[in-house]
Amino acid sequence: MKRGLFFFGLILWTVFSSAGLTAAETQKLKIIYSSFTGAYTPLWIAVDDQLGRKHGLELEAVYAGRARPHQLLLSGDAQYVVSTGTGVVSSYAAGQKDMVIIASFLNVTGASLFTKPQISKPAELRGKVVGSGRPGSITDVMLHYVLKKKLNLDPARDVKVVPLGDGPAILPALEKGVVDGAVLTTPTRLMARAVGFREMLDFDELGIPYPYVGVSTLKANVKKRPDVTVSFLKTLTEAIQIFKTNREKSMAVMKKYLRGASDEILAETYNYFSAKIQKTPYPSADAIRTALDMMSDQFPQAKSVDPNEVIDMSFLK
Repeated sequence: MKRGLFFFGLILWTVFSSAGLTAAETQKLKIIYSSFTGAYTPLWIAVDDQLGRKHGLELEAVYAGRARPHQLLLSGDAQYVVSTGTGVVSSYAAGQKDMVIIASFLNVTGASLFTKPQISKPAELRGKVVGSGRPGSITDVMLHYVLKKKLNLDPARDVKVVPLGDGPAILPALEKGVVDGAVLTTPTRLMARAVGFREMLDFDELGIPYPYVGVSTLKANVKKRPDVTVSFLKTLTEAIQIFKTNREKSMAVMKKYLRGASDEILAETYNYFSAKIQKTPYPSADAIRTALDMMSDQFPQAKSVDPNEVIDMSFLK
């Protein structure tokens, strides 16, 4: 009898010890994301479906709001950032090299320059007010680049560029006549098409690669816990596969986060991003090179930065 109780107790001790060990090994990660577009859906799927648990991760996704996402990374408030590569690339252009891009969902922006219907050609933007996102954001960087390089307009003299904050705030400013034109991302640009604004320029059609949405972190983080980084990228890669193959689930997640978008707009958004997002999210040196070129007016030393310094593909490989 005593022997039976001993073995029963031993079994209980083993079970509870294993459970305690598993709980202790679970790594909590806070991931900051910077915007509300369809490109972020794989992250939202990973968090909502708790995909990280099989890899020992507990994921929390937090919207950056007015804060610059990479500043939250530098301050230690988050371990990873899912956002455009603009913050990391601009830091290298400014001579700071403590961050690195370890994955990139896609290297096109899904953005367009829209104007009031009565503005029919780019030259008519001269003297007009054009809205963008926050200073230094992807829409701001792309707008300055396109105005100067593609439309022969000086963004400092010919056009008044006004930062309007996050994407959802930009379309209302165009609707109310606060601005004459604006750069809009997906799905907001689909809404602008639906209500009759003129799509002056689709940035994708320009064939300009750009590190649109991906994963960045501190070099110190990946050096300290490379296993956690690998587990996180495994989780996100699985989420990407779900996004690309499970339309119903992806649409439900987008509806939760992209509030205000109709089912028709969400369907268009899904069609666009499910086709464009990379199955395996390798960063692109060409896209980084383009981003550095865009920033070279503000940071002349950007031209001397090696794009391969900015990315690390070893964890995905």
